[in-house]
Amino acid sequence: MLYPREDKETQKLLFECRTCPYVEEAGTPLVYRHELKTNIGETAGVVQDIGSDPTLPRSDKECPKCHSRENVFFQSQQRRKDTSMVLFYVCLQCSHIFTSDKKNKRTAFS
Repeated sequence: MLYPREDKETQKLLFECRTCPYVEEAGTPLVYRHELKTNIGETAGVVQDIGSDPTLPRSDKECPKCHSRENVFFQSQQRRKDTSMVLFYVCLQCSHIFTSDKKNKRTAFS
């Protein structure tokens, strides 16, 4: 197993074996990188009684589950570069969450 070590003279990162004299230069000065990615649902924070919120706009878009035309809508709460603006609709009849974006299929609240 190779362990990281710094060559003090050249200030380069090396990997060396502790049981034999084998040493190799690292291709990159990076020993370890820990990336944290926050992955929250696009509809995080949506509660079942969202339909009773008078501040949300109403729509007459047809629900794909129960075919009702009473729903409220809101914009995705994700703030990432790779997320486009998507409107989410919540059916007031069956609480099904759906979107006009054909790629994304949403399910009802649990």
